[in-house]
Amino acid sequence: MMDRLDIRLSRDGDIVLSDSGDIQITNSIQQAILIHLRWIFSEWRLGPDYGFPYFEDVFIKNPDIERIKRDIRMEIMKVEGVRRATVDSVTYDPAGRSATFVYTAVTDEETFKEEVTLYA
Repeated sequence: MMDRLDIRLSRDGDIVLSDSGDIQITNSIQQAILIHLRWIFSEWRLGPDYGFPYFEDVFIKNPDIERIKRDIRMEIMKVEGVRRATVDSVTYDPAGRSATFVYTAVTDEETFKEEVTLYA
């Protein structure tokens, strides 16, 4: 299990509050993966080297889907606690400027399958 604690976020990225209005803490590997996949390269001024190059590699004319799968898998593997990962599918919608990734991740405690959609 991860030693790093994080503020618990909803699937949409909003902070989850308890019934009394307090923030909640989590050490969820699933949440850590979602955060990693939602970071856009050079978007965060305090860590411009973090993130995935969506505008350079995904939201372009004729993206290389196999390369994207490989790179997304590598991004997932950067998350502490992930032992194995596969990217099951990548769907790119140029008209809607969106990309959907379905991946499977294996940790010491569980195996889970998730879908993430990003919009340009």
